[in-house]
Amino acid sequence: MDNFIEELIKMVSAISPFYLVGGTVRDQLLNQPSKDIDGIVEISLAELEKHLREWDYHPITIGAKHQTLSVFQQGERVDFNPYDGDLIADALRRDFTINAIFLDARTGEIIDPLDGKSDLEKKVLRACGNPQERFKEDPIRILRMVRFSVKYGMEIEGKTFAAARSLLSDLKEVASERTSEELSRILTLDDPIAGLRLLDELGFVDVFLPELARLKGLAQNRYHLKDAWEHTLQVTKNTPPQLILRLAGIFHDLGKWEVASRECYVWGRCRAEDKGYFIGEFQILGRQLHRYNDEFVEVHGARLDHYPQKIQVKKIHRDPSQRSDFQWLQGGKRHFLGHEKESGQLSQQILSRFRFSMVLGREGEGGEKDLIWLVENHMSGTQSFFSELRGEGSGIHLHHKMRSFVWDKGWDGRTYNLKRVDLLLSLWRADFYGGKRREIGEEEIFDRLIEELRAVNLAVQKRNEELDWDELVKFARDHNIEGRQWGDFKETLRRSLVVSEEEILLNQEYLEREYKHFRGRDKKC
Repeated sequence: MDNFIEELIKMVSAISPFYLVGGTVRDQLLNQPSKDIDGIVEISLAELEKHLREWDYHPITIGAKHQTLSVFQQGERVDFNPYDGDLIADALRRDFTINAIFLDARTGEIIDPLDGKSDLEKKVLRACGNPQERFKEDPIRILRMVRFSVKYGMEIEGKTFAAARSLLSDLKEVASERTSEELSRILTLDDPIAGLRLLDELGFVDVFLPELARLKGLAQNRYHLKDAWEHTLQVTKNTPPQLILRLAGIFHDLGKWEVASRECYVWGRCRAEDKGYFIGEFQILGRQLHRYNDEFVEVHGARLDHYPQKIQVKKIHRDPSQRSDFQWLQGGKRHFLGHEKESGQLSQQILSRFRFSMVLGREGEGGEKDLIWLVENHMSGTQSFFSELRGEGSGIHLHHKMRSFVWDKGWDGRTYNLKRVDLLLSLWRADFYGGKRREIGEEEIFDRLIEELRAVNLAVQKRNEELDWDELVKFARDHNIEGRQWGDFKETLRRSLVVSEEEILLNQEYLEREYKHFRGRDKKC
């Protein structure tokens, strides 16, 4: 223990019976470090606070209904709670027996009224006393149960699990901040798959994450070896234990249920109605359909599995035969057209029910907007480097292509976000290795590409930071370039200078040439 903690324990023990309890004792028995200390004292918190201030500590009272007196120092924390002298009664009010083991701070004696030490050794997670009452008192204990089970590899005792499952809906009454905090801890464990499977077994996924539950059993295309649910679990496990990446892994394919489709053909008259364009009974989804209004067309498209009255257009052209028909394409591909956008929209819906922004911000790893951006862009790497992954792309322009990719993903119009690009690459890697069919040599190409993109990411950031705009400022002043034109010209130059592999001298000759090209493009627009 830290010297500060040892000293504080010794001083408090001198004025009152003082027992360490909860995670402090549990982790000590497991020979694991415990950063925060929990204890109970027989004197009132008001009296304890008086002594602490006399000892030059600065305690803080936390909580309204059930108050805790906390002391913070040097990144460590000690929490004090009162008890009436009855350790058995105190133990029966706690969540699980492994957290109801007491250590007498004065003597070092272990007091174990509910046999929690034995449960810890047998790896059995058991509620204290009546599990129905424990979960009724605080439903967040259901999620704590999941976390402890996964973290410590413990089997949940039957009555405890049954009570948690029967009272799952009580979690709806818990503040979303608390639910989000506990879910975040589950998702950032070493084995998030075990946590998600246990949540699913309890019914949590069906009730609180129905958008995710729909992926169970959803068949994918020929590039995948797993259904959408199993693929999602694997992708989540493949990500580093950062909440933003774990959530991105869970959310990245949510939209596949919405847009899952099979290739087909439909013929008939295209007609405009209040709700869109239709051919017979089918609503046609595509761009510039007004060009074909009131004309007979042939559509090569994809009919949605779960909205069978809708067909997404892949190709459309006029059909002079004036045929009216529908046919599945024999051996046609399975599609998930536009699932990235749908996934982003569904992710936003889920985030509105939780408060993950609180945790994301505290961890300094981005916020909800960055999370949505990752979900919506998770396919961009594969789409940009599809030829290279197949061994078909030319290496001549690859470095320029990579610099363009990271710049377009990292530049937000004001700053270059190195971390966002790095997160995107991590998510892409997790998705790539999430149970997909691979061509010979494709994994080797992918690993090399990711490594090079990470290096390019750093190089592009460095180049942007080193740009000197003094010559441009002078040039703009001499040519009366101002307002929006100044901003647009500067950003055009910035991209060219950063993306180029060669060092470009920002002199008058270069600026004259580039400004001429810029004005030419501007006039065409």
